[in-house]
Amino acid sequence: MRTAIFAAALLSVSSAAFADDTKRLLSVGAWEAYTYSDAAGKVCYAAARADRTVGGDRERQGTAVAVSHRPKSHGEVSIMAPYGLKKDSEAELQIGGMKHTFQAKGTVAWAKDAKADPAIVAAMGKGREVTVRTSPAKGAAITDSIPLKGFAEALAAIDKACGVKR
Repeated sequence: MRTAIFAAALLSVSSAAFADDTKRLLSVGAWEAYTYSDAAGKVCYAAARADRTVGGDRERQGTAVAVSHRPKSHGEVSIMAPYGLKKDSEAELQIGGMKHTFQAKGTVAWAKDAKADPAIVAAMGKGREVTVRTSPAKGAAITDSIPLKGFAEALAAIDKACGVKR
């Protein structure tokens, strides 16, 4: 049941539609790993949803963080906010003392500098949690915390499934 809810939540915020061949690779800690194919080829991703929230509407789904591998792009970090992000806003992702600015568009935000993704992924592998600060389209600012327990295993699973070497 958790997988179905998680997949449905990601569908609601992801620009990529799930294909019939979506396969869950694993679920460990807060993280789940999946693979599917689209027109460009095989896609692998690991994602987790916030377990603690400050601000925003109490009834909303939590913010999620994902790392994805696509045929021409490996290790892309994204923030997914099913509540919608304020137009032209920025989101902040923090792991320990490391902070990165993300550019929001609709329900998703990506690092302003894609070259930062490898450093973010490395920090996630060593950290305890990710803190995400966003400005929703409506309402007060939101701070979500996403545990990193299980991230290393989920990353290893998507690396293996998509043939990414570290």
